Amino acid sequence: MKPLVGLLVWTIVSAAVAAPVEWPEVKLPPRSHAEWVTNDAVVNGLPTRLQHFASELTPREVLGFYEREWARRPVGTPRRVDTGGWLALSTLAGGLQVAVQVREHPEGRGSEGLISWGHVQGLQRDLAPPWLPRFADHRIAQSMASTDGPVRSEHVTLVSQAPFEVQVRRWRDHWQRQGWRTTFDRESPANAEAGRGWLASFERAPQSVDVVISWQPHAQRGVATVNLLTPATAALTR
Repeated sequence: MKPLVGLLVWTIVSAAVAAPVEWPEVKLPPRSHAEWVTNDAVVNGLPTRLQHFASELTPREVLGFYEREWARRPVGTPRRVDTGGWLALSTLAGGLQVAVQVREHPEGRGSEGLISWGHVQGLQRDLAPPWLPRFADHRIAQSMASTDGPVRSEHVTLVSQAPFEVQVRRWRDHWQRQGWRTTFDRESPANAEAGRGWLASFERAPQSVDVVISWQPHAQRGVATVNLLTPATAALTR
């Protein structure tokens, strides 16, 4: 199921919403079943819900169902995209974008797909959570937050062309200056093909953070992933 998540097509890149989101109901086609991937996540600033489904219907029958269903409701004109073996249909309902993506089932019968909801009101360009340090030469590629039981995870991916050693030093120094205790710190040897890497973990109870930097020698850039874990009920501190 996880490979499907990366195939979501969003036409809006970021949003900030203060009020609780009222999610519209999206019916399943006949002879279909679904399970939640997440019903409480934030992807690139968008409050997001994601549901995986499997159906005995073909992909075109699934999209036909939603085209007829949405034609009867006060929503925006559905937009259809066919690409890479996927059929996708999206529409706007108030301040929400609703999308269905479907393809032939890998086992050869019926279809499988994703239903996604994204809140697109209150647009903003800044995807950085308040706890993330600001480095001028780092660009945020993706920001995601989700809650799993008692733990809230905030995951940010950044790209920078600063030298590998500079990036490692910046991230290590930042957390140590903020009073975080280093629990793991390891750098992988340089490799002409795979590049270099650094993995570190820091802790300041009740929070912990993991930082991974992968240096891509051919692109001459580093990709940093930062994952902050905190109790779901605790306020984030810097």
